[in-house]
Amino acid sequence: KALCNKAMKDKSFSSKKVYKDRLKMELSVLNELGFVDYILLNWDIINFCHENEIPVGPGRGSAAGSLVLYLIGVTNVDPVKYDLFFERFVSKSRAKKIEQDGITYLDGSLLADVDNDIAYEHRQKVIDYIEWKNPRRTSKILTLNTLSSKLCVKECGKIVSELSEKDVNAISDFIPKKFGKVASLSQSEEESERFAEWAKENKRCIEIAKKIEGLNKNTGVHPSGIAISYYEIADICPMQSTNDGSWVTAYDMNWVAELMVKFDILGLRTLSVIYDVCKSLDIDIYEIDLNDKSIFNPLQDSLRCPHGLFQIEADTNFRVCQNIKPRSLEELSAVIAIARPGALEFSDMYANYIRTGNAQVVHDFFSDVLSYTGGIPLYQEQLMKMIVKIGFSLDEAEQLRRIIGKKKTELMPEWQDKISKKVSESNLDPAISDVLWRVAEDSANYSFNKSHSIAYATLAALATYLKFNYFQNFFLSFL
Repeated sequence: KALCNKAMKDKSFSSKKVYKDRLKMELSVLNELGFVDYILLNWDIINFCHENEIPVGPGRGSAAGSLVLYLIGVTNVDPVKYDLFFERFVSKSRAKKIEQDGITYLDGSLLADVDNDIAYEHRQKVIDYIEWKNPRRTSKILTLNTLSSKLCVKECGKIVSELSEKDVNAISDFIPKKFGKVASLSQSEEESERFAEWAKENKRCIEIAKKIEGLNKNTGVHPSGIAISYYEIADICPMQSTNDGSWVTAYDMNWVAELMVKFDILGLRTLSVIYDVCKSLDIDIYEIDLNDKSIFNPLQDSLRCPHGLFQIEADTNFRVCQNIKPRSLEELSAVIAIARPGALEFSDMYANYIRTGNAQVVHDFFSDVLSYTGGIPLYQEQLMKMIVKIGFSLDEAEQLRRIIGKKKTELMPEWQDKISKKVSESNLDPAISDVLWRVAEDSANYSFNKSHSIAYATLAALATYLKFNYFQNFFLSFL
């Protein structure tokens, strides 16, 4: 609270009351749920980075929706300015406590999750600090890799049907992808005529493939996760040694999350480039005005070389960026959200909206929520706003978003009835419930977390500004 209040005095906000009310709400919820220690754990680690001039990212994932994290310096995205929701980060309905022998335990798997980007060359230094601060209470985390439908067909095709490598590769290509996810063998038989024909001719092969599909294939080490325990880690979790002699939990990340904190530290080279350029030019990175429209001018020209532009240089992202030609941070955020499997189909629609201002209308009632993305429910936060607009709370909206996003089919009919009932109680057009449910189901396959999108758009904008204004310094920083 003291850290937040100090930041409130230091920062200049357009409406102090809005920020004070939001801060009061967030602190109350964090305290009620017992998350304060976890938030301070994140602050301690990021504060170590600040004090030791280790570049950190502006935020990642739903954590960028928290005003508390913004004020204490864990993130650098103003959630009020960009209409980001705390409830997307922390949901009271999800958090669970267990009391035993007078001690309150949290279900770690339902803990608010803060991921942190660190300049990649300093990542080990941060891990060393965590281990020094928490002796014998930290460890790397085990991962379990499973047999996918494609791999099962390839292996069974070679062994059972005695097919060549070339043949099984061709057959595995019959397995369809939907919204970027590889279909299961059963789904493939229903959705791919060519795969169904092959399966019918190779019954023994497909029968065995289905039996092994989803089984554990091998183990690995989580690339970014660090387990931090309150107790000595070996007292509550079996451990195993890796080939290089370091220790890793014998539980995977899902079980680890129930017992202790899974802290994610991701190395990000872009951070090093941005900070190196700013240091060489004696520029304060926080004084670069990302509201300056001229920053985005190079993205509207015939951009030929996207090299070094964070979230833009990959082929798919580059094509989307060329199509949309973003003129602001919001539009660059949309590029990041669209350049993914499932959402790519909206690239032309959004680009047309940017050029003409003509938005599609799913229903007039929701026009104000969807207008700034051309009528496309591009962000999860927009779906939450639509749910709130018919009378639910933000916490309830996050419940529904999660149920649909996680495909919890057993709970969906109950919520569909709740929506119809709420629309009826509010004397709204009955068609609104059908529209909302259709958007909710469809957008689960493509809508993106705006908190993450905005945070990464700030890095992309900084990289763009530095590259096209300080070309030589920018490319020398890659050496």
